[in-house]
Amino acid sequence: MEQNIEEQTQSPEEKKETRSVFIGAKVTPGQKEYIKSQAEQCGMTVSDYLLACAYNYRPRPRLTKEETDLLQNLDNCRSDLVKYTSALRGMSTKQRMILFNQVPFMVGWLKELGNIAESVCQFLNAVKERNKIPSNEKSEEV
Repeated sequence: MEQNIEEQTQSPEEKKETRSVFIGAKVTPGQKEYIKSQAEQCGMTVSDYLLACAYNYRPRPRLTKEETDLLQNLDNCRSDLVKYTSALRGMSTKQRMILFNQVPFMVGWLKELGNIAESVCQFLNAVKERNKIPSNEKSEEV
């Protein structure tokens, strides 16, 4: 199933072309190590990193272990908010009135919780997105 999705998202040109041409550049040992470390921080090969940079795309560094743990904690909080929101939506009006004693407050609270959960979800998805190499189509348009 995943393979079918990947095949559908690739353009016909991407399916045909493979990177087989070598381009070399002379750099100092320090520059080589810097480029290699930048590529590793972004979770990319040196070739992918340099190609992305050539298309004016700035790859984002991957998260550190500490950042990943914090992000997981944030994801757990978002999950809890979604569960609370769902549980409260499942209650009858009378139960919610007993619980909160003010229906307008409850409705506003639910809307805000939903907005927060959606914002956190969008943030999590954006952070988890892998670095991509821009397609050749962008360079032809410039």
